Amino acid sequence: MMKKIYLFLIPSFLAVLIMSPFCSFILNKNSSKVTVSNHSSMNKVDFTNDQNKNNGEIDRYLQQIHFNGVVLVRKNEENILNKGYGYRDISNQLPNKPNTYYPVGSISKFFVSTSLMQLKEEGKISFNDPISKYIPDFPNGSKLTLFHLISHTSGIKKQKELFNPISSSNLIKKIVKSNVHYKPLNKWDYNDTNYILLAYVIEKVTGIPYGEYIKTHIFDKANMTEIGQGNDFYKTRNHALGYLLIQSKNDPQQLRIPNFNYLLGCGDIYATVSGLQKMDEALISNKLILSKSFTQFIKPYQNHYAYGFYNKGKYLYNRGVVPGINCMNVFDPVSKTYVIVFSNSQKVKPNTYEIAMNLFKLVNKMT
Repeated sequence: MMKKIYLFLIPSFLAVLIMSPFCSFILNKNSSKVTVSNHSSMNKVDFTNDQNKNNGEIDRYLQQIHFNGVVLVRKNEENILNKGYGYRDISNQLPNKPNTYYPVGSISKFFVSTSLMQLKEEGKISFNDPISKYIPDFPNGSKLTLFHLISHTSGIKKQKELFNPISSSNLIKKIVKSNVHYKPLNKWDYNDTNYILLAYVIEKVTGIPYGEYIKTHIFDKANMTEIGQGNDFYKTRNHALGYLLIQSKNDPQQLRIPNFNYLLGCGDIYATVSGLQKMDEALISNKLILSKSFTQFIKPYQNHYAYGFYNKGKYLYNRGVVPGINCMNVFDPVSKTYVIVFSNSQKVKPNTYEIAMNLFKLVNKMT
């Protein structure tokens, strides 16, 4: 009986020995597949977590300061953050979103200077032209050049910003009248009225309204769709309302923006954060002006001021404030870094300059 059992077991044992390498190969092959799959999946998760970490650090900072508005942070042609915080309309609890439109205030000025640079390239103007060439009755106009206006060294009197509609020609008449005793100073004095006059010069040279010129030669040329000019701001479905201070225990006070006719060239642009970033990018990539023009464009004169913005060496920036709105635009042509901060709390704390600088440092530390 035992002999029969042994005779049965010996062939079975031999079969196991023969098959075991093959079985081991199959098991190892399948195990290898699982390992590769897990490794690939882990790498993908780690990469996503790194991106979320960068995004998260900025997001946490903005939430910690109770920020209300919209922020875009972009580098190397990728958005690190594009997000709304709080409400664009507090009473109706309508949230701020990336596609919320804001009036950008004095940031509007580099649309004027860009337009003038285009006209200079075409030989239609010179920055040494006196204002009397375009507004003959301007007092002492032969001594006031376009460059004095661009660089805020004209010394002209400031124009009050009101709420009633007014044509650009009538606005210029008011400015001429208020400067009847004008004498050139050639001294730095930041003044919105300088850029109102420059926007009017664009109208005189081109024969079309300023808003029509920038739509054709800036917005359309650079494929900027989330942007506009003038009182059409109120026609956008998702525009932000402005408040004095949202970070307060009391109900925030809503503020009224002057009629955009009075902000001609100095505060009449509205945009989303992405819309404004496209303007920065179009300038850097020479879509709007030539490379040699851009070199002149960013050269500061007095008080770090260049052609509608400030040049601080490592970055360029411009800032805009209208009642209830506070906007900041920072960009670096070298690293292609953009930080855009829109707040509908005018007295936001910390202010938009400090917020933007903190974000600029954060994004450059990350990459």
